[in-house]
Amino acid sequence: MAESLRLVALCGSLRKESFNRSLLATLPPLAPEGMTIEVLEWGHLPVLNTDLEVDGVPPAEVRALQQRIRASDGLLICTPEYNHSIPGGLKNAIDWLSRGPMPHALFEVPTAILGASDGTIGTTRAQAILRQTLATLNAPTMPFPQVLVALAHKKFDAAGKLTDDGTREFLRTYLVAVARWMRRFPKAERG
Repeated sequence: MAESLRLVALCGSLRKESFNRSLLATLPPLAPEGMTIEVLEWGHLPVLNTDLEVDGVPPAEVRALQQRIRASDGLLICTPEYNHSIPGGLKNAIDWLSRGPMPHALFEVPTAILGASDGTIGTTRAQAILRQTLATLNAPTMPFPQVLVALAHKKFDAAGKLTDDGTREFLRTYLVAVARWMRRFPKAERG
């Protein structure tokens, strides 16, 4: 029996029928034995305003999300690309996750990034910006393999089900690589 690995995930799009939400929904059945993936919702977070903090402590809804991430073995972030960058709402959530007493919720949390887009290069630019942001927060990001699902409208059906067998098999091998990489960062050793 494989060692358990409890991952949490953030979908960069708030849209219910987002390709990125569909991509995340595809992952749990493909996960290797012992890996669980829980998608966390963040759309209820207020726009970052430090006036909402009390003595440097963020609001309760932010703290609840921070605690879920801290308790996990790793984080998946699935992002679309908006105007060559990550969505503003996702950046807001990341900014909130970096607030509060140190170490913040993303500090030393191993993170894998993936994304889907209608475009021909997937979410290449958004992922590069997200990697830079996470590096600033000392959240290690898995360098390879990368999941850049291009032409997503041709790979998901109207119900959001992945129909492309090649992408499905790649995701299966990707999750094996994620498990192997994230196990290098034991939760007990985080700052």
